[in-house]
Amino acid sequence: MNIPTRTNKSLRTGLGLAVGLSLLLWGGLPLTGLAQEDEDIPEGFKAEDRPAPPSAEQIEAGKRVYFTKCVWCHGVKGSGDGPAADRLWPRPRNFNQGTFKIRHTVSGELPLLEEDLLQTVTHGLPGSAMPSWEGILTEEQRRDVLSFVTTQLVEDRDWQDEEFETFTVLQLDQLTPIEPTAESIKRGSELVVSLKCIECHGLEGRGDGNAFNLKDDWGFSIQPADWHKCWNFRGTRQDAYNVKNIFRTFSTGINGTPMPSFADNTTIEQRWDIANYVGSLCERTMDIDIAGGEVTDEIAQTLAQGEPFPIDPLTDKPKSSFVVPSIPVRELGESLELPVDEYDERWAQVPRRWIGMGGQITHKPRNFVNRIDDLWVRSVYNDTHIAFLFQWNDRTKSVQEDEVDWDPTEVNLADYGVEETLPGGSQFADDPGHPGSIAWNQNKYAVYNDGVAFEFPIKWQELPAPRKPRYFWGDESFPMEITKWTADGTLAVYEGTGWDQDFTELDDFAEEVEVKKAQWKNGRWTVLVHRPLKGDYEEVASLEPGQYIPMVFFAWDGHNGDVGRKMAVSAFYYLVLKPAMPVEAFIYPILMGVGIVFVEGWIVIRRANRRKGKIFT
Repeated sequence: MNIPTRTNKSLRTGLGLAVGLSLLLWGGLPLTGLAQEDEDIPEGFKAEDRPAPPSAEQIEAGKRVYFTKCVWCHGVKGSGDGPAADRLWPRPRNFNQGTFKIRHTVSGELPLLEEDLLQTVTHGLPGSAMPSWEGILTEEQRRDVLSFVTTQLVEDRDWQDEEFETFTVLQLDQLTPIEPTAESIKRGSELVVSLKCIECHGLEGRGDGNAFNLKDDWGFSIQPADWHKCWNFRGTRQDAYNVKNIFRTFSTGINGTPMPSFADNTTIEQRWDIANYVGSLCERTMDIDIAGGEVTDEIAQTLAQGEPFPIDPLTDKPKSSFVVPSIPVRELGESLELPVDEYDERWAQVPRRWIGMGGQITHKPRNFVNRIDDLWVRSVYNDTHIAFLFQWNDRTKSVQEDEVDWDPTEVNLADYGVEETLPGGSQFADDPGHPGSIAWNQNKYAVYNDGVAFEFPIKWQELPAPRKPRYFWGDESFPMEITKWTADGTLAVYEGTGWDQDFTELDDFAEEVEVKKAQWKNGRWTVLVHRPLKGDYEEVASLEPGQYIPMVFFAWDGHNGDVGRKMAVSAFYYLVLKPAMPVEAFIYPILMGVGIVFVEGWIVIRRANRRKGKIFT
């Protein structure tokens, strides 16, 4: 439901009545928190004084900072229409209305200068183009630029307006969090259903519940948060796994978006339970099946014990190991057959690798906004084949319905009218829609197939260290073997000799490559591919244990208009087939152990006999 940005007492009361029935189920829960001085103030909030106005010197200093660093995205008048804005999604903040998303204040109120705006400038907004300015601007410069923005660029509201502006602040530091126990997580999983959070965020929280119809206050398409990627949450303050950030968002809402505040229709304890559940869904070292959101006691216990991925402080994303290990299947159990679906218990013993994906912006059509920003891969192998299990979150299942004029081997699709969106460049005053911008065109692209691909240098053994082929489909000197699956069920293997060179189909080898599983469910694709280890050396890569084999990953989101060269792409990773343990490695230690026991026993007996005088020298 779309909640207006500015709320008041009557709206908050109406919200409480609208969900009163659902709260009857939870009316018996004990309430703890801060004592309320005013019954109209939500529990856990407190009325505070407005901030002091900045000095003229601060404003002038902030103006210099703004027109040096900020104008390129936010625009001369702060309307979110700078030169870079049409290439960005979500679009830069339009300051004019005074609508700010990340706050400690109740829904509709202005944010705090210190706790909210300064922290946003300091830490940035993950999942958007707003970077962290810490280390680039001094703290004084950050305060100065906020003085300029809040007094000169915010036109419709005023922090010093005593008649209409109040500051009702969430006392987050004084609220005691509930421990993220299995019981709390399970209660939270039930609350997101009863409060209808899943209608937008999806049954398993991947943002696939309402992927097409949501818009912000400026008319641009937006997407519900993917709860499995807490590092992309706005306002995480470079502290991705801290559930306080989630609690704050559920307590205050996100102004300018359909995300409402739940401060009036939930208790503090309920919001901690929700925060604990949402936080537990953020990807862990092991993949946890939450059964379509039907969280049992056993699932809740597993979520509570999940080990978070470490976060890279330079990227604010999970730390990436650039080695993708493939484990010998013989080390995982008795069966030498490769897994045929993601539910095989042996996958639990195989490391998950996080693959960071970026938009392809080297050649047209460029992908300035890639909606697939990572994927996960696991791999095992036996004596003849290797298996790759790919999983990635995609809010929409995209399958191309119309015929296209080009062949799958063709890459120069500009000849068929497939071109990148040109920037609009119009001003909001003249053209509020910005029809040429990427943000305006979201969910309006022609729909193509979702897809995933991986490539190896065909002659990787001949690469002189540290040289690698060109990441983008190789070159004439070192062509690439490219295996690509698309959502219409097609699997093909190609030889690539350059970003602008049509592919050559490797049909004979493609017949030996199999897709064992391909399914989109609850906002996630799962694709399991089996490939022979060996092939004709002249045509395909031969995978050998113990070697570092360069590998690149690609992904296409069909609802983002991804096709051909418009896709998400990774850097180079290295596939390493862990050498299988030889049988002798198991036998020799046993024989050595028996021998050591025998020798030690003989020594003990000999010493005992000597003490008894049975041995004379």
